[in-house]
Amino acid sequence: MKRAAPISAANEPGSRGPGLLAGSLKQQWKRYRKQLKRCQHECSPRAIHAFRVETRRLVSTLELLGGFLPSRQMEKAQRILKHHRDAFDELRDTQVQLAAVGGMRRAFPALSPFYACLREREERLTRKTCKRLTEVRTGRLGKLIAGCRGEVEEQLTKCAPRRALAVLVRSVDRAFRRTRQLRGRIDASDTWTIHRTRVAFKKFRYMVEALAEHLPGIAAERLAALRQYQTMMGEIQDSEVLLATLDKFLLRQEIKPGAAHRFRAELLRRRQRLIRVYLKAVDQLLEFWPLPNSGAGVSPAQARREFEPKVSSV
Repeated sequence: MKRAAPISAANEPGSRGPGLLAGSLKQQWKRYRKQLKRCQHECSPRAIHAFRVETRRLVSTLELLGGFLPSRQMEKAQRILKHHRDAFDELRDTQVQLAAVGGMRRAFPALSPFYACLREREERLTRKTCKRLTEVRTGRLGKLIAGCRGEVEEQLTKCAPRRALAVLVRSVDRAFRRTRQLRGRIDASDTWTIHRTRVAFKKFRYMVEALAEHLPGIAAERLAALRQYQTMMGEIQDSEVLLATLDKFLLRQEIKPGAAHRFRAELLRRRQRLIRVYLKAVDQLLEFWPLPNSGAGVSPAQARREFEPKVSSV
């Protein structure tokens, strides 16, 4: 992984005008609306995934800028965004399960009824989700985002670029410390502990991606490593959800016990293999933050000294 380049006065966040970071929020809002409209026209797995990603990125951008925002205003916007994202949860899980089971149908033909059940569920959830999407309104959310942009612009006029960087770094540092704390509680026998770490890591990862536009030195290799680390945890969670879905199906359907047992045993082996792969790489997390020689090593204490006394409203 390449070492990050140092920050100079010419490329510090805010050095190209106080609207730079607020502009990032505006761009992310546009990307979010674009993917929402796409999902309203098609509920394909790709469209749903893109919308969920842009939703998380918008939430994380707000979190990154949280040091410049009233907490109540930011939390209102985040609650609405979470509500919009959650509308896709069941459909997204079903589509992921269909892809996994579809790739195993040849080896386990007796489980075709399970695949058919997932297909029927996908069709039902697609109709339900598409109907809900037509009812989504973004007017209130748009006003909240616009208000956040205005607040960021106002606050950035009151501080120098270096102090603005300190506030941003403090937000990322807080997300990273939370992820590292949960990583220390991971229990290989309890996939829920990995899932909790994954949820926290997502927030950290998307905050780093948002900061990458303003902090030179966050190389493409680093962003790819963050994505791969998240993927390893995501595959474990997907396998856990698939196992739970299969167990519910087996309680309701007549499937030959032998075939059901072999299929479930294979899913368990795959899950354990995914857990082993992740645990071998778990400490890669410690390489992701702080960035070496980038200025991102600003401590939270330094951020408080440099920023809070000068901008009391933040």
